[in-house]
Amino acid sequence: MDIIYSIGHSKHESAALMELLKAQTVNLILDVRSTPYSQRYPQFNREELSRELSRQDIVYQWFGLWFGARQTDEEFYTPAGWLNYSWFTASLLFAEGVRQLDTYLVQEKRPCLLCAEKDPFDCHRAIMVCRALSLKGYHPKHILADGSIQTQAELDIRLLDKYFPRREEGSIFDLIEGETDPETMLAEAYLKRNEAIAWRLETAED
Repeated sequence: MDIIYSIGHSKHESAALMELLKAQTVNLILDVRSTPYSQRYPQFNREELSRELSRQDIVYQWFGLWFGARQTDEEFYTPAGWLNYSWFTASLLFAEGVRQLDTYLVQEKRPCLLCAEKDPFDCHRAIMVCRALSLKGYHPKHILADGSIQTQAELDIRLLDKYFPRREEGSIFDLIEGETDPETMLAEAYLKRNEAIAWRLETAED
């Protein structure tokens, strides 16, 4: 069972982030930020972060090209201008990222995807990358700010609760054209969350 962790650096101090990683014996960070820099939290700029991880015997690799949320190819964007995660994760570029991930897994690394957002519910690392990985048979686990773990299956329930809260009642207002199949509803919930948080072509960086 290939476990893939994820974490958001959020407002953590470097030492706090390191403790969260060490608690899960993570020894490889895959940085999935398209731009691995932060004006607000410079301790998580690529060079500074890599040095601190190295001191903790954790390898750093930038995966923003393959797993980043701000893709440059407009073919992956909807007519409304937002990145469609399903379209991108079906691409050869994303597949290369998965291949690179597998090279680390065969080395018995314990990888963790790193992005900025505190809650995986609000981040492409969970809604795009880990969703796609879970469909491929990997087992994503999200390290939360308090050190607890949320599985991708638990995140699935959060999505269904948000977008189809009355699904157990079979309410027609909660269903997709009367569809009650759980996987169909889950896919639609991911799409709705995708649209809500996706990078948009017209968006400027803060």
